[in-house]
Amino acid sequence: MKKEVKWEITFVVLVVLGVIGGFKFFEKIDNGNVGIEYSMSGGVRSKALSQGVHWVGLDKVTQYPIKTQTIKQKVALASSDGKKTDVEVNYSYHVDPTKATDVYKKFGNVDVVSIEKGWLNQQLTAAGRKSMSKYTLLEVVGTDSTKVQSDLLKEFQNRAASQGFIVEDLSFGTPSLDNQTKKSIDDIIKAGQDNKKAELEAKTKQTKAEADAKAKLTKADAEAKANEKISKSITQKVIDNKTADARLKHGWITTQAGSAIVDK
Repeated sequence: MKKEVKWEITFVVLVVLGVIGGFKFFEKIDNGNVGIEYSMSGGVRSKALSQGVHWVGLDKVTQYPIKTQTIKQKVALASSDGKKTDVEVNYSYHVDPTKATDVYKKFGNVDVVSIEKGWLNQQLTAAGRKSMSKYTLLEVVGTDSTKVQSDLLKEFQNRAASQGFIVEDLSFGTPSLDNQTKKSIDDIIKAGQDNKKAELEAKTKQTKAEADAKAKLTKADAEAKANEKISKSITQKVIDNKTADARLKHGWITTQAGSAIVDK
């Protein structure tokens, strides 16, 4: 009996150790992450582990986020006319899963917040300066704001993608302006609005004058056509008939010494 009990205890211990060892040799990668697998003999493995449970043996695994991150930050920029301004930029990005190991090798065990405040911020600033240098401040806050935003997005995407970061979208806020610059821009905008108003009023007057002239021409044309139609309808026969009707009604009319004599 003692021998059987001893074997049972040994079996239970082995099972428990097997279960514990099994958990140690397996790694569960959470949703929104990949696993960076580090081998004590070979360093960081080239392929990251996808979400789910994986056999890792004695390798050490670090979970690395690849889900979309949304960032809001201010960037100091300058326009082509030398105006300096702070611009609030919002963008969304994620780590390319196929390049997660490369990102880890470059930045090491650095959290994404530090990367956002460091390397990504540097790339956004460089991209913003290159894009803003093509436009005046008036263009940035006015007619070409969408072009500036598009240029900045493309430039930032190219810079970030080179190191395994995918920039999904970007929005460009209104640049901050000092009072003097704001007044100058407001005056330019007002002058442009006044010019457009004057052009619209002139165009309206021109359109009204053209409409009146066209109406008069149409009326004159209609009268001319009516007179032409009447003229064509008056024949000698019609004249004779009208004369006969008049004589029948009023008799013969003769004129003598400025007075009319009616013969009935």
